[in-house]
Amino acid sequence: MNTMMKNEIAAQADLLPGLQPLLAAAADALPRAKGRILVGGCGDSAFAPEALLEVFRRFGIAIEPRTSMQLAHFTRFEENDTVVLSSISGGTKRTVEAADVARASGARVIAVTCNAESALAKASAAAVILPFAPLSRKTPHTLDYAITLLALAEIGRSQAGLPADTLASSVADIAARLAQADTAARPIADAYRSEGKIFFLGAGEDRGTADYAAAKFHEAGGLVAISAESENFVHGMNFMLEPEDTLVVVASSPAAKRRGREIVEAFETLSTAFLLTVGDEELAKADDASVAFSQLLDQTFTLQYACLHAANRLGLKLEEPRAGCQNGKIHLAAQSRAMES
Repeated sequence: MNTMMKNEIAAQADLLPGLQPLLAAAADALPRAKGRILVGGCGDSAFAPEALLEVFRRFGIAIEPRTSMQLAHFTRFEENDTVVLSSISGGTKRTVEAADVARASGARVIAVTCNAESALAKASAAAVILPFAPLSRKTPHTLDYAITLLALAEIGRSQAGLPADTLASSVADIAARLAQADTAARPIADAYRSEGKIFFLGAGEDRGTADYAAAKFHEAGGLVAISAESENFVHGMNFMLEPEDTLVVVASSPAAKRRGREIVEAFETLSTAFLLTVGDEELAKADDASVAFSQLLDQTFTLQYACLHAANRLGLKLEEPRAGCQNGKIHLAAQSRAMES
């Protein structure tokens, strides 16, 4: 069931290693930023730069994650700003608006998109064209997100002046890592109950990954998934937790893992709780961007499979509007109207 989403996840094994040198070359052709680097978009394109914060830190450069709405209406641009905007289609209204506003304010705009002729590409001073065709835009997005992560990481790597093969090792052996992620995801999917909620918590860069995970469950038929900063969860949001709920703490840094264990231990008597970590503790401490990016991908793969397996267990048809749930066509029409304006 849900063969298309399964195929999209599996396609990452071939596409990520093959695209890495191409995206590295495209990133190396971009001009070097002179001031702030602001990175954003809508949906997954907004989650990706936040999820990459630790990778960029290890590159030795700073980025500021922003949503397209924040960039279009709530950002005071400075001289020498570089704004990187992602959209698979290149036609996302608010992202194109952000590009127009940033360019009019004197910022240099870089597009990341599959469509070289799109409105976003035309509104930008430069573009990284993602050299692949999405398999589907109807299922919860997996392949598109991973490639966006890689493209943004390569832009950061290039801006830091690091070699083009810096991230090559992080996209090696993807097939084996997907198999491990599949195994790690099944207890989460098996624990998830449709009558309950699922919470995804994260601190620091893990907040972006938690947001992405919740969004996959939203896309899978409007399932009730809530994302939050892990520390804020214990300051009131925790009172929403019920025995039928599932709690997943995403943790990659040593500090996040320590706090994540404490949170899981505190709430596992009330609901089913998981600590999602990957990689060796010592490797996590290493100041190596390729390690950080590799761990980010592995967490992402696990959460993709958790969504797929949960949807299969619930009998959701992910290529239908709202996964075949009630009022799917009404939701799709409302979403289309809102996104057109």
